[in-house]
Amino acid sequence: MFMSRFLKSFHLSLSALIDYLPSLIGAIACFIITIFLAGLLSKIVSRYSLRRTKDSLIANFIGKIIWAVIFILGTVLALGILGLGTISNKILAGAGITTFIVGFALKDIGENFLSGLILAFSRPYKVNSLIECEDIKGVVKDMTLRQTTVEAESGKIILIPNSMIISNPLIKYSTNNDTDLRQEFYILLEPDQAREGAKLIRKTIMNFEHILKTPEKPIRVTIDSLAGGKVKFLVVFWFDTLKLKDSSESMTKTEIVLSVIETLHKRGLKFEG
Repeated sequence: MFMSRFLKSFHLSLSALIDYLPSLIGAIACFIITIFLAGLLSKIVSRYSLRRTKDSLIANFIGKIIWAVIFILGTVLALGILGLGTISNKILAGAGITTFIVGFALKDIGENFLSGLILAFSRPYKVNSLIECEDIKGVVKDMTLRQTTVEAESGKIILIPNSMIISNPLIKYSTNNDTDLRQEFYILLEPDQAREGAKLIRKTIMNFEHILKTPEKPIRVTIDSLAGGKVKFLVVFWFDTLKLKDSSESMTKTEIVLSVIETLHKRGLKFEG
């Protein structure tokens, strides 16, 4: 009796599976095609957007939107082929609630993503721009919808969340050429040696061939303030990275500062950094 019931149930299940098999194969095929089309169209749209906008961040964002739309539509269609149309409708109906729950749980990620969208369309800076935010200063190396990657003068790679850039003052050092880079440092001199020291500092920096000496970007040695009975100078200069050859920006600045120190020391001028 038990074996008879088992064989009958097995036969019914097998028959149902055989009847359901075309729908299952069709749904799997639909899902595979969806993944393929989503990736293909996403790449095509991203490349086209990049040619039109010349902006990789916007192009990547549009490509991801296309991928997500095609994936959702393909998934709903696959569920419909399986006869799970009711489930797909519930998925779409519950998308708003799910979005709210996930958004609350991943608040920081969502905040950075939205900030990335704002930066993608406002474009306050781009790759190779020199920026400063919350005491973090460096050259932009990469931008995504979540974070901005900068390289500091020390060579450290720093990942700045986009929400931090949106919610805090951002300093962008203007350049007419993306290969130009601004550098600065402070030095304190005795008041009676300030005039001579300023001339020596400027002359020393002028000797470096990769330093820009244009009217738009001159070498500046200006008084910033008076500190503890000493004159505090702000030294600003620019160099062209195309002329740096194998030297990095940080090493080049180091060489310049060391040369200034050696020159002041040889002339017997007292200074502090």
